Amino acid sequence: RTLSAIYSQLGNAYFYLGDYSNAMQYHKHDLTLARTMNDKLGEAKASGNLGNTLKVMGKFNEAIQCCKSHLAISRALGDRLSEGRALYNLGNVYHAQGKQLGRVGQNDPGHFPQEVRDCLMQAVAYYEENLELMRSLGDRQAMGRACGNLGNTCYLLGDFARAIRYHTERLRIAQEVRDRAAERRANSNLGNSHIFLGQFENAAEHYKSVPTK
Repeated sequence: RTLSAIYSQLGNAYFYLGDYSNAMQYHKHDLTLARTMNDKLGEAKASGNLGNTLKVMGKFNEAIQCCKSHLAISRALGDRLSEGRALYNLGNVYHAQGKQLGRVGQNDPGHFPQEVRDCLMQAVAYYEENLELMRSLGDRQAMGRACGNLGNTCYLLGDFARAIRYHTERLRIAQEVRDRAAERRANSNLGNSHIFLGQFENAAEHYKSVPTK
């Protein structure tokens, strides 16, 4: 277990340094060791770490398999916090894959090919599962993150009314926990969504509400 912790910490250190190739190797070592020791909790954690690393490397299909393994093991163990992380990570992988396939920035929201929409809809499904689980656990911070990601993904899908609902909840939670950065992002995102619906006065109100600090 000490060796597993070392592999995990080295993998995380390389990840934060941006050396994803070395991060991947250490997380793979950690995963192999956990399986050899039949350490299911360790296997779930290593699978999640490896999935996140593969995601930033653009290896989306491999990342999805790792995250699904993380999810399956977490559910088998009845570890709801680990399950929540796996659902959130799966949403992130599909969201990142959709953005890369769609070359976001070159197309208006709602005007993407079907394969991009499919990825984004998968992201929505996993984020919604994560949100419901976090609601049941009463984790307001995690709920806020899920709402923000759901709002952003619905925006890309061109579902602006739904994006507004999620960003409104994100804003409410950010105000409640006094997260000024999240509050600023939520107001900006709400302004953008209202613009696409032609609701310019509402958009202006949110843009004016963006805190400067």
